[in-house]
Amino acid sequence: MKKILTASALALLIAGCAAAPTIDSVSAAAPLTLSVDGQSVLPKLHPFHSEELLYVPARALLEYYPGELKWDNAHKKLIFTTNSSRTVLSPGSSAIQVQYTQTDGAYEDKLEGPVLLKEGHVYVSSGAVDLLTGAVAKLAASGGTVNITSGDVSTSVRVPKEPLAIAAGSSGKVKLYAARKEGSTYKGFILEVNGGKHSFNWKSPRLVSYPPELHYADVDEDGKPEAIVILSLGTGTGISQEEVHVVKPEVWKEIAVPAAEKAASAAVSSQISLDSGDVVVRLELAGSTPSKVALRLPGRAGDGGLDYFGKQAGIGAVTYYKVANGKLKAETSLSVGMLESMGRLMLDYKRGGTGLILDSIKFEPHDTTEQYVEKE
Repeated sequence: MKKILTASALALLIAGCAAAPTIDSVSAAAPLTLSVDGQSVLPKLHPFHSEELLYVPARALLEYYPGELKWDNAHKKLIFTTNSSRTVLSPGSSAIQVQYTQTDGAYEDKLEGPVLLKEGHVYVSSGAVDLLTGAVAKLAASGGTVNITSGDVSTSVRVPKEPLAIAAGSSGKVKLYAARKEGSTYKGFILEVNGGKHSFNWKSPRLVSYPPELHYADVDEDGKPEAIVILSLGTGTGISQEEVHVVKPEVWKEIAVPAAEKAASAAVSSQISLDSGDVVVRLELAGSTPSKVALRLPGRAGDGGLDYFGKQAGIGAVTYYKVANGKLKAETSLSVGMLESMGRLMLDYKRGGTGLILDSIKFEPHDTTEQYVEKE
């Protein structure tokens, strides 16, 4: 059987259908408790064993998976509809039907065991949970609790017990949670500030080595601190990207911040030319402290000339953000040719208009390229 990872296939399991006939094959068992992502849930609904299969109450997934459900009492079917699909589950059957609402595609699949109704509540086998969602439902070693934990491909809307990040200096009062995760992607976040919470639909990869950063500082100098979220968008050979979100928590409003590479591109003009076998890179930087920089690469004209180096420098292959001394700062790379980095453009932001704008920008060569900077 293939794994079904759509939200519709997940959510079709999560409603009680008291109007449907009850299945009587459920065997008596000692009461078990249920835990979802480490948190106890549904104390009055107990998992049980039936026909050697472990069953858990499907209502537990209400906190775990998104979806809106409608019970078709005339046909005794549970229907789940999203903006992309429509899924039907027939109580007492292990067969499911999925139809994509934006196309004519449809298919059927079969679960490990049928969905059961016990005392008016829907239960699904632990194996079906794994098959349909990627989450893992299994009996704990103690034998008294069934744990449902997120898998790599699970789609979760449950706020985890542990935050992804806590802002330094906030006394633990500024936190960032994953609102939803789908496969290798975070699809939404929840920001908590001083006990209040608000969700945002930001997206970023789920990168263990590059977790989100969270800061709490008055970066727009209005006398009230903002929550600053820095998300990694991915890394690769010669490439690394981040994005920043600045939120005013008293109104839960995200203020405008120009991306570092765009702000730098608007503030820096460049020209690459050849001079007696050398390659010369000239930069003019605007901002609150305008400056001019020239780099001379000796003997490099023969390395393909302007066909290789181009006529202008590239900006933005590597971008990072940080908060230091109460200011939002960024750095983005400046390169020539095939992402041959010459150094970094260092940006400071300040308050302006309805958000932040570029304050100052300067060029810093690498240790290996500092020798090429021409003295004025």
